[in-house]
Amino acid sequence: MAKKLPELWHKSGRRKKIIILIAAAAFMTAAAISLQAYMKYTSSPEYCATCHVMSEQYEDWFYSGAHKSIKCIDCHLPNDGFIRHYFWKGADGMKDVFYFYTGLVPEIIHSSAHAKKTIQSNCIRCHGETVSRISTGNMRCWECHRANYHNIIN
Repeated sequence: MAKKLPELWHKSGRRKKIIILIAAAAFMTAAAISLQAYMKYTSSPEYCATCHVMSEQYEDWFYSGAHKSIKCIDCHLPNDGFIRHYFWKGADGMKDVFYFYTGLVPEIIHSSAHAKKTIQSNCIRCHGETVSRISTGNMRCWECHRANYHNIIN
């Protein structure tokens, strides 16, 4: 009888560990799926248009032709690495949330120096072959393509 009690306790403890491991695995799977769905949702132009005071920019993008097939994040976030991309997605997103909910969004939205560098880099990433045949000096792509995409003001 003395041997059976520790044996039952051991089996019961083992079951608890298995149940905890299964629950943890299920939770982690649900969290990963939810995070992936959330990242996909917050990467859509429609999401950007609802959260930000960007209706004009969204309209310009919506009627932009070929660039309508890309998302805001394709131009406005670094796309040269997973970690950099998601770091800036979070940093820029929190900045935008702060400005939006405090009412501090400026009348005219300007890109920061970092944003301009990122946008230029992404233009070249997609249109590198064309850009390589043009002598641009220190010009930014939108200096010639000003009428396209968001009516950019320097």
